[in-house]
Amino acid sequence: MNSTTQGTGFYRVLVALETDAAQFYGVNAVRPGLLGRSDSEQLLAHIASDLKSLLPEISRCSLIAAGALFDQTQVLRPGFPIFKALEAVSTKDNPEQFKPGLVSIGASEGQMPTPDLQPSPDIPLGPLQLLPIIVQGPSNEVSELGQEMEYRFMEEGQLSAHSAAWLETAFGISINHARLMTVTDMSAMLRMQLDHFGFLPLWELLDAALSNCTGPISVRTPNGLEFRWENGTVHSRFETFDRWATRGMGSRVAAERQALSAAYGDWTREIRQYLTTLRAHGLDVQFHLDAEESPLEGTFLMELSESKPGTGDSTITEHSYSELGTIAVTVRNKDRVENYYPLCSSGLNDIQSHIRAHIPGVHSVAFPGTILHDERTRRLVPDGGNS
Repeated sequence: MNSTTQGTGFYRVLVALETDAAQFYGVNAVRPGLLGRSDSEQLLAHIASDLKSLLPEISRCSLIAAGALFDQTQVLRPGFPIFKALEAVSTKDNPEQFKPGLVSIGASEGQMPTPDLQPSPDIPLGPLQLLPIIVQGPSNEVSELGQEMEYRFMEEGQLSAHSAAWLETAFGISINHARLMTVTDMSAMLRMQLDHFGFLPLWELLDAALSNCTGPISVRTPNGLEFRWENGTVHSRFETFDRWATRGMGSRVAAERQALSAAYGDWTREIRQYLTTLRAHGLDVQFHLDAEESPLEGTFLMELSESKPGTGDSTITEHSYSELGTIAVTVRNKDRVENYYPLCSSGLNDIQSHIRAHIPGVHSVAFPGTILHDERTRRLVPDGGNS
């Protein structure tokens, strides 16, 4: 993937490090370190040496990199902000006076000089860590080099053992494999992975965002979820259990033997997988109750149930399913039943805060470990109701 500015060309490449992800989790978890100025210079010198061994003509170009590793979800984002930040380092230079060299960016006191080059602490790290690099030079030379890198990196792009060992020590991680890749290579690998696990529609949404497509592009998952990419946003319908079970995709599912609970659990699992991955890649996702309605706002949705509470019902019932945790919270609020649904990771905490602030009295809380529903009405019920 390349870009140009005032006769100078840029090509975006990556060093992909296959790591032992176990060290990123647990009691002794540690993330890859950030490199200061001196180590960042050494890092780029190692990479430059390997690149020149493979492509001697790259010595006529500059290489730009920061001393930081990133998860692929932070690298593959609309507009490619990390690469843009690296390219911005050279924009003040006069293209007519371009001279090849190595431009490294180091951290100071644990911070990179620009937010886009700071690895996000909120991203759960996977086994693949990426070091983005910019190749800069005269446009025609960079274009020719780019084509050669696209053809050769997958077959010949393995990093030298010496460079891999240095990176392992510098970043404080365990490296199983290290290689050069283009952004095209990385995108193709991600597509293959998502397709293998049955998430090809997810890739189609990501690809539309990464390629700056305005859309609209609509996709449908194997379980029937529909998503639409249009003008920089992913849109999807959110269905509460009651809507889903009575007039949505679950209306054809038998109500007996907890079949509805299992099917809605599967629906929730899939929509959360899409939501988590899309937002991790920096995509804006908006939920709608119906296609023509405005997007849902806030971190949770409150639905007034058509069911009526019983005197023995718990004040609060947290419906959960399998490894998904809480899916919905049913509240007995005086003479009515309210169902609350988290719309993002912080939604459940906000639901609990809302309940404490707005539902009076002493609360009895039930955790039935499943999704309680009335088989006749196909609606959620509080614990103690006709489940």
